[in-house]
Amino acid sequence: MKKIIFTLFLFSITISQAQYCLFFDFKAEEPEMVLSSIKGMMESDWGKNMQATKSLFAYTMNGTNQATHQLQFCFPTEEAFENAFISWGQSSVAQLLQNKLEQYSVDVRESLNTPIWYNGEDWAEDNVFMIYEMKVSDPGSYLKEFQSFSKKIAKKLGFDDSSYGLALPIVGKNEDFTHFVWIGAPDIKTSLSNTKKMYSDSMFAEFSKKVNGVREVINTTMIVRLMDF
Repeated sequence: MKKIIFTLFLFSITISQAQYCLFFDFKAEEPEMVLSSIKGMMESDWGKNMQATKSLFAYTMNGTNQATHQLQFCFPTEEAFENAFISWGQSSVAQLLQNKLEQYSVDVRESLNTPIWYNGEDWAEDNVFMIYEMKVSDPGSYLKEFQSFSKKIAKKLGFDDSSYGLALPIVGKNEDFTHFVWIGAPDIKTSLSNTKKMYSDSMFAEFSKKVNGVREVINTTMIVRLMDF
């Protein structure tokens, strides 16, 4: 995690949808100690004063990703993001807890991500997410087709109140994929049921045919919310 924190001080960008989510994927070698360290960090002054949602997820099916967990910090503005990491550098308690966390886990992947387009005011209302990592060669065309398809299929299958959208990593970019889609659900059974229905629907076949030349699905994963801090 330290690598991205220092890199982020050099980062400056303005996007119309000013929302940023830090994803820390890691392999927990001693889950109980990892959870204790994360809780300690979030209960420190640094964690309490962070203007962000703070959530821990577990991978239930993680494809080719070697991580067991994902820690997310989602910031509403650039200023909130900047303040959090300036304060991290000034908090000896937070850094000591970070060092403790590194003793019981292995970093797998780190990225700062931003949504391009999404449905749902707050993805914190969903507890399970299907994630589709993709290589997209024509982002504009893909976004147009995805918006049209996702709105129609969500209404048809009854998950139009859930969060779903298209995002991309802007720091810590992974060479394997350029964009990812997420689809939220209240629980695992609903997520699996909706996914199965979507795959068997004729609209999905039509959508896949339209975007076949501009996107390649690299990995699919499912993450489950364990707790918010």
